[in-house]
Amino acid sequence: MASSATQSDVTDLPIGEAAHEVIDIERSAPLDGEFDITLGEAFGPELGGHFGRQEATGAVRLYRLREVTLDASLMLLLRGRSRITETRFFVTDQEYYDTLVKPLPAMRLDAKEHYIIGCNRAWHDYYHWLVQSLPAIDLSLRYSGHNSSTLVLSSLRPWQEESLALLGYQDIPRLTLDVSNTFLLPSAEFSDFLGSRMPGMVARTAMATFRRLSRAVPWTRAAPEAIYVATAGTQHHRLENEAELIELLDGQGVQIVKPEDLSMAEQIAAFRAARLVIGAHGVGMSNIVFSQQGSFVYELLPRHYLSTTVNRLAQTAALNYWADIFGGADDNQERTWRVDLDSVAARLAAIRERIAVTPRRESALDFLRRTQAAHPDDSAAAPARTPVARAAPAATELPVSEATAPRRRGLARLFSRRGS
Repeated sequence: MASSATQSDVTDLPIGEAAHEVIDIERSAPLDGEFDITLGEAFGPELGGHFGRQEATGAVRLYRLREVTLDASLMLLLRGRSRITETRFFVTDQEYYDTLVKPLPAMRLDAKEHYIIGCNRAWHDYYHWLVQSLPAIDLSLRYSGHNSSTLVLSSLRPWQEESLALLGYQDIPRLTLDVSNTFLLPSAEFSDFLGSRMPGMVARTAMATFRRLSRAVPWTRAAPEAIYVATAGTQHHRLENEAELIELLDGQGVQIVKPEDLSMAEQIAAFRAARLVIGAHGVGMSNIVFSQQGSFVYELLPRHYLSTTVNRLAQTAALNYWADIFGGADDNQERTWRVDLDSVAARLAAIRERIAVTPRRESALDFLRRTQAAHPDDSAAAPARTPVARAAPAATELPVSEATAPRRRGLARLFSRRGS
């Protein structure tokens, strides 16, 4: 029997070789931008270097392919029996190997259509949808030279449908996947945004998508300038003393935000208005991509899960990033942890001192939007909604009908000091 190394050489195909056309969306370049990274003593030199400022942005490409097979159960592309390696994401070694031996009877799709892969295997997760899928969809559609493009997506949840509507893509033809099927795509497109390199990269082109989402949401003066992002109840890395942390921050005038209780538009508005975002590591912190350039982020990291994903998003958005490490030993099997409240209070005071001497970095237009937004009338049943603007697949921007705008209550009613 051939060795696994030999099998890999024969059965793995780099996407650059599989593609008939490669489009450079972003070339690697020295990372610019005026932002600081401030790390606690617990990081040490080696870990501090890992969380430090990146030297360069990552390269991002679109790959156009012909006659490729999509295994919908894995969101893995193949050419014949060769796996296209860069399309592997959250696929175990056993699953990856099994594609060599399992039957792949493929349903051949319309040769007149160009199929844009719009998600990877982690499509259901808020972070991966926001940071990977939406830029992949947006940039592929905006660069597409095809008259007839179809998005390839799993069955989406309401907040995902809302995000597509904010970008103006809710009416784009769609192939909704059944994970038990395999499809033969005569013409397809895959973006580096969907690959495994992206969570560790700084990719400035993604900001174009995040800004388009932000422009589609009206401003409000009701949103607080300092927020704490409460963790979801199902989070695996449970913060044991979060209630005490919330009480501390409440006393310091920090408002509590529960992203899972907000629509996509409301999350965008909340993070865009905040000059300071505080939060334990989690998917809700992904929304810092909507914060204005030069804002501040303070991330509380558990010692057993030192992920750089939020750090990379802060650098992508040119935000001032602060972080401290808390918790127990590395072998904490229950994955629970605690923060030191005195340390958080001291760090909050230091950040606020820095904010006090740091001017806002915003355009004149954003200043007017922020300061002249109509103040919600607390006596009214609900403030009137400004129609959301959305972009057409082409470069021209068109207004969206009010029917597609979010229908929830105004932001003034969504924030409470204890997140209720």
